[in-house]
Amino acid sequence: MSLNYTLRVIWACMLKDIKSTLTERTFTIISIFVPLNVLILLSLFVLAGSQAPTAVVMHDTGPYAQQFYSAMSHAHSFRLRTASATEAQQLIETGKIVAVVTIPADFDARIHQNQPVQVGVQINNLNTDFTNDIRRAIPLSITTFYSKAFPTLVVVTPHESDLQPQDTDYVPYLAVSILVVGLTLGGILQAGTAASREYENMTIKELLLSPASRWAITVGKMLGAFIVSLASAVVVLLVLILVIGIWPAHWGEMIGITLLTLLLFVALGTLLGTLIKQRQPVLVLSFGTAIPLFFISGAFGPLSFTTPAIQVIAQIFPMYYAIVLQQHAFHNFILNTYGLGTNALILAAYALVIIILTAIVLRRSSVAH
Repeated sequence: MSLNYTLRVIWACMLKDIKSTLTERTFTIISIFVPLNVLILLSLFVLAGSQAPTAVVMHDTGPYAQQFYSAMSHAHSFRLRTASATEAQQLIETGKIVAVVTIPADFDARIHQNQPVQVGVQINNLNTDFTNDIRRAIPLSITTFYSKAFPTLVVVTPHESDLQPQDTDYVPYLAVSILVVGLTLGGILQAGTAASREYENMTIKELLLSPASRWAITVGKMLGAFIVSLASAVVVLLVLILVIGIWPAHWGEMIGITLLTLLLFVALGTLLGTLIKQRQPVLVLSFGTAIPLFFISGAFGPLSFTTPAIQVIAQIFPMYYAIVLQQHAFHNFILNTYGLGTNALILAAYALVIIILTAIVLRRSSVAH
């Protein structure tokens, strides 16, 4: 079979899938906007839980009281707002804040006179994470306050040496991981629904009875899904960069890894659609596998910080390597010892194996039909 004919088959299958996808608007909208929704929802989840909302009742507004408030604002645990005692009590009772910190009226006077001063802290200890954050941050704020207001009194101070050239907030780190799960869902949903649609509409018989190479059919269908999935990838990247404000440190690397990751999960979606042959189960399985893998693949921090068992499990799946590569592309982080080339080769190997499996499954389908 000539190369020209094979290329024509690939082109025809690609165009056919793109046209079929565009005529079914529901699945097109789902495949494009679900990754964006995942990015937005998980980002809002992180924003809501990253810092404890806290009201500060300033009965004293002297310079020392202001310095203490400033020390709290730099503790990286509070989302501060000032309020009157009545407003603060109402806020904590209605569950709108986690804690009320009360600076007494004689705060500055007692500090001047070297007398003990008690700062009131009322905590809604319903959430253990928030409670522990506040219990750690209040002593830190006190220490920071004294180290700046009375440096001679604090004789033990930490000397920090940073491994990374810049600090990275929790949201920028996690948003890059969310990009990977967005690409995962976008690729699997688009390719999986496109492949299973052939079986639901019985159009797969026409393809299987044709003299076209199964490899050409597989590549053409994957290219069609890949091109449509690029729309969701572009939308997610635009939101990540222009709205959230997370700019890649290495643009070329980011684009290359995005395309490789999308190709991998388009191949996986094609395989699932060819095996399952129905769109509804493909949708369920896509969410049922992508989201749990996201949580164990180092999305919230380097995988080396977790238990050995989770490290072993996570490295079985390609999502982990995609997160490692994207974190380097955006933040210049090196999260494992394999090297960028090895991580990329692992992703490429997964994609190649899945493409081979898809062609084999399609060939076996031709025997069944």
